[in-house]
Amino acid sequence: MKSILILISVIACSKMQDCFAQKANNVSLLGVFDGRTPCLQLAKQLDEKTSADCMKIKWRLILYKDSITGAPAGYELTGFVYKRGDPRKGNWHIIKEKRGNNNVTIYQLDQAGRKPLFLLKADDNILFFLDENKKILVGNRDFSYTLNRKP
Repeated sequence: MKSILILISVIACSKMQDCFAQKANNVSLLGVFDGRTPCLQLAKQLDEKTSADCMKIKWRLILYKDSITGAPAGYELTGFVYKRGDPRKGNWHIIKEKRGNNNVTIYQLDQAGRKPLFLLKADDNILFFLDENKKILVGNRDFSYTLNRKP
């Protein structure tokens, strides 16, 4: 019976090293979120240089959690100047706030040597970019400040 369980575990993981690394670190994937945003306002907020003709930024955010406690366990952010091979990495935190009659969840992405990036959790599948005052950023006719969970 023990041999069958080991075999099932090996088959379930596409790469055994990845499987054992995740088990050892107790880290699992919370979600992958993609989106396209207008360029200039986020570039300014993130203190990134850009050209005046920059129209959009294509984003991918990967959030990790502790597989035992469910606590945040790091993130990877690609987009803009963060090349696919060299994503920005860091810690993230969950902030609970009361706004009017609603309780909201905000994800704070810490960025080394920079201001944090804030995202409002609309639901399990949608995140909205917030400004430095935690106000929702408004998009334009072409792009929104939204990240959608990748299936």
